[in-house]
Amino acid sequence: MSPLPFAKKFRWFFMRFLSAEQLRRWFEKRSGGKSEMFQYKPDISNCQKVVIFLPLEQDKFFVFLPFAVALSEKRGQDDFLIVTDENNRYILRALGLEWNCLFYHGATMLYGEDDFFETEKRIREQKWDLCLFLQDKATLPHLYLARVTRAPYRLGIKQEFPFLNITLKNSSNSENIYANRSFLYKTFLIDPEKAEKTGIQATQKNERQDFNSRLSTSNTLLLNLEPPVEGEPWEESEVFSIFKAFQSRWRLITIAATNKQFEPYYKVMEELDIRSNPVFLHSESIFSVLRQYPAIITLNSVHSHLFLNLSNIKVLMLEQDNDYDIPNNQRMIKFSRLGNFYSFSKLATDFVVAK
Repeated sequence: MSPLPFAKKFRWFFMRFLSAEQLRRWFEKRSGGKSEMFQYKPDISNCQKVVIFLPLEQDKFFVFLPFAVALSEKRGQDDFLIVTDENNRYILRALGLEWNCLFYHGATMLYGEDDFFETEKRIREQKWDLCLFLQDKATLPHLYLARVTRAPYRLGIKQEFPFLNITLKNSSNSENIYANRSFLYKTFLIDPEKAEKTGIQATQKNERQDFNSRLSTSNTLLLNLEPPVEGEPWEESEVFSIFKAFQSRWRLITIAATNKQFEPYYKVMEELDIRSNPVFLHSESIFSVLRQYPAIITLNSVHSHLFLNLSNIKVLMLEQDNDYDIPNNQRMIKFSRLGNFYSFSKLATDFVVAK
């Protein structure tokens, strides 16, 4: 073993015995020692070379994705870098951003692992003007990487000095993720409506237009059986009631990210003869598939954010306790999970067919 890898492995072994405070001080020193002085730049939106760390949680990743797409359009490929988990590769490929990304595997993003040092090397290859760190549950290795960007302006959602030297403060002074995104839109002079429309258009460029023209899905709704971000999963009785409520006019297809998520519902799906699809939520063709249908019925799942931000279908969201707050807009309605599903179907039908 060469001396350098051995030294790195030994350092990682030694770090395992440090307290949390000692570990933080070690990362601070390792990433640059004392914090440099800087003067805040009022026109921070003019920073040309930007690196952006997207959130670790997929629901939050989807919330900030339209902002990242809009930001990338104002910069060349060598001036913009997204640092994100490997699980997001297909989504970013469909948006044409794969070559602007540095992907990592969450399990190996630990100081001392070869993948970590490779990520650090890639980040250090350029000197960045601005680092946007959009993780609110930041780990020390990620904060370390934010600081070694050498960007004079390192903006984060929470105060993490000296790794980050600017803290995002939205107008409402709240931690609401949508308020933070709105603040970033305003700060970087991005039109929110245009950002969403551009995200939709970006997914269409590699799709064959005749593909969708052959489909007849205007009377089909998708029922997303993924469990919610918080709260209880769907119950069999709810699936049955929703199906019966829409039966007279619509047919339903159940969808989920994995086969395992269908397991609790096989009995009721067989009884109702509901077709299911477990694959497309993680596939590259997700946008093509979604656009075949007018609307999706969902709990507050991880992919509900994707449906809302990157699709032109309408979202029918069932509310529950401890919902992750999603603002209402012209493509979404909310309905109480404890309400009457026949009332819900009438409301949803009027909403879906409305021009």
